[in-house]
Amino acid sequence: MTQLCADPRNTVYVVSGDSAENVLNALGHVPGLGMGVSNGAHFSPPAMLNQRERSWFMFDLGVDWDAVKRVALPVLSKYTARSNGSFVKLTRFSIGWSYYSCDPEWGNQQASHLVMELRSELAAFDVRFVTLKGVVEIVPRRLNKGLFVKKVLRDEQRKQQQQQQPQQPPVDFILCMGDDVSDEKMFASVYSYVSEIGDEPFAQATPPIVTTGGAGGVKKNPALVVEEAPLEATEGGRPDPLYAYTVAVGKKPSSLASHWLQDAIEVGALLLTLTGGVLPKKEETNKEVVLFG
Repeated sequence: MTQLCADPRNTVYVVSGDSAENVLNALGHVPGLGMGVSNGAHFSPPAMLNQRERSWFMFDLGVDWDAVKRVALPVLSKYTARSNGSFVKLTRFSIGWSYYSCDPEWGNQQASHLVMELRSELAAFDVRFVTLKGVVEIVPRRLNKGLFVKKVLRDEQRKQQQQQQPQQPPVDFILCMGDDVSDEKMFASVYSYVSEIGDEPFAQATPPIVTTGGAGGVKKNPALVVEEAPLEATEGGRPDPLYAYTVAVGKKPSSLASHWLQDAIEVGALLLTLTGGVLPKKEETNKEVVLFG
């Protein structure tokens, strides 16, 4: 990650549903890394080398969050009292009820009842309800990771235009990876961005040919991958089309990802490959190597 961020040609972001504090504790030491926390509602662009502190920005999502809390917290407290192992989790832009440590059958049943009750109590607010991995979350209706991803891509496009290089594509390679259902919105935003610039000669949504090592390699989604073409280079040697990869990590179903990786180990191998680093030998990792053609 540090090597990728050190290359001035790259723009690297981590987008998380977690709080800024937790993401900073985990990744704040990586220079040049951008962050989108609370599902992208609160974000920090990559810090400059001479910048001592990060700058943070927020989306105006049109929700009186204090009023939402006043209505929702009594309901959540009631379900917490009746569900051993559950607890309420508050972030700046979400209210969560975790039942991950509850009895699975009881927790799922209570989560369903909770969502129905919250829908009624919060009908006057522009919020929605998300159930992910043992957590029910109340979030602003307009908030999703895709909103943030689209902003980053558009910002990169504007940056290119300000540099007065219209003949160069604003983004010529996009890699978007995620292991959660909420990441589907990011994948959709990548495709939407590609469609926005689809009239330009450098835009191409289809990724180039992928070389896999077998069972451990990147797997394609046959419903999304159409006829592929080998990379074509311009006179300067730079690939001319825009290539966009959306990668689902893990065994979760994905209707939008064009490729899959099995786990975090394969994600690490892919990132190392992108930096030109040396991968461990197969017998050391028992993992296949993923390479782009």
